Amino acid sequence: AYFVCSMLQLFLEYPGAGRCTTLARLLCGGEPLSPSLVQRVRERLPWARLHNLYGPTESAVSATGPVTVEDDALGTVPIGRPSPNVRIYLLDEWGEPAPVRVAGEMYVGGAQLARGYLDRPGLTAERFVPDPFGGRPGARLYRTGDRARWRADGRIEFLGRMDFQVKVRGFRVEPGEVEERLKEHAGVRDAAVLAREDTPGEMRLVAYWLGGPVEAEALRAHLGEMLPAYMVPSAFVRLEQWPLTPTGKLDRKALPAPEGGAYASAGYEAPAGQTEEALAAIWSELLGVERVGRHDNFFDLGGHSLRAIRLVLRVKEEMQVDLALREVFELPVLSSMADHLLDAQLARFDPEELAQLARAMSEYSEG
Repeated sequence: AYFVCSMLQLFLEYPGAGRCTTLARLLCGGEPLSPSLVQRVRERLPWARLHNLYGPTESAVSATGPVTVEDDALGTVPIGRPSPNVRIYLLDEWGEPAPVRVAGEMYVGGAQLARGYLDRPGLTAERFVPDPFGGRPGARLYRTGDRARWRADGRIEFLGRMDFQVKVRGFRVEPGEVEERLKEHAGVRDAAVLAREDTPGEMRLVAYWLGGPVEAEALRAHLGEMLPAYMVPSAFVRLEQWPLTPTGKLDRKALPAPEGGAYASAGYEAPAGQTEEALAAIWSELLGVERVGRHDNFFDLGGHSLRAIRLVLRVKEEMQVDLALREVFELPVLSSMADHLLDAQLARFDPEELAQLARAMSEYSEG
């Protein structure tokens, strides 16, 4: 039986799937096959052989594989080697073959290539290009737009779409890499990561996952151990099932915008005192978060360099305190930042006046 991965996920959730004892082979394609899905197949259909393959419509049916998925498959599941009479090149941005373990764009050649797109000569010329390596006149390659790399064993590892690559906080991010690391968490069955611009000019990564209830801060900590801070999503949204396109693939455009609870927080405790309350109100508006606690971290809630600059300006305007930009990065926790601002406010007063005020307040409280 052949399944798109998301449809295989639905099939495994069907109560009668475990009774399909005559199902000997499962071929997966159309979407990346996650290790968690491999594990579910092993649990529900232990007698079935699982194969992974790759084949875009323009070079149907299978350009690689099908490769048998090992029982101990960990990390990214490979898509195998080129099929017979198929040529595959992984090229860098200069059109040169990428070395082993270095990512490149996948180009597919061979007799199975489509002639082009009907009545779309411009797109055909863009995606079907001359083959500089084939050695035959008129040989062509299909430019897939997919990223992949050769493994040391000669198999290909699929890394995601080139057009999913995004720029967040000035850094280029591969959402597919974040997805793979997120899938390694024990509580995550499957994951998708994309960049959202729910507020104009504010691009941030949002992670979606299927699996058991896991706190956002736990997922953030898991990714923080393996990825740089700019690749860690600002929000984590748990879903019961994926929204699917009519062809059974993940509909990324239908993934919901994150709500306040999707942002990582360090155990909510209400702001204490006027300074913390005033600062929390500024954070809430800048970050689009409904509730800010005194132990929350500015950057964990979606802050970045541009928002840090806006924070400095808002503190100056509303609290009449000069907050240096570096201090936002040094004191990102609300309570610590508020203590610093309070110290700065008190430093503007004469020490003797403060001492007199303290004595007066002490006498008032005793009275």
